[in-house]
Amino acid sequence: MADDTRITPYLFTVEIDGIETARFQKCEGLEAETFVYEIEEGGLNTTTRKFYGRTRYPNLVLEKGISADGTLFDWYRQTVLEDRKVERKNGSVILKDAGNNEVKRWNFFQAIPCRWVGPRLEGNMGAEFALERIEIAHEGLVVDTG
Repeated sequence: MADDTRITPYLFTVEIDGIETARFQKCEGLEAETFVYEIEEGGLNTTTRKFYGRTRYPNLVLEKGISADGTLFDWYRQTVLEDRKVERKNGSVILKDAGNNEVKRWNFFQAIPCRWVGPRLEGNMGAEFALERIEIAHEGLVVDTG
């Protein structure tokens, strides 16, 4: 039986410690890559054995229009720019359908913000929006389908 359900990738939110922080226009980095290495067995010159090693999770890169809500920048400022104890947080990227119902969730763990990029300000940019970007390093990613 074929699944003909089509999910649009443009409606998603981000939660940090269970609190919805913002709706974003762009999210990159929902990935996991596991290193695979080969070992040649002694006496068997025709085959190699493959083993897996460490798994790497790239940083999440989130982009959204500038708004009055400064929650994510405040987290970045308090974690990186001020002399405070690093506060790691867990979070989720949540994909929603056209009816605003949750379809899928990517949970990330032990996250810290590592980069913030403000808007590009230019007088002749036309109808483009002022965007900000935050990059979040984390230690794991789990897909939750509900």
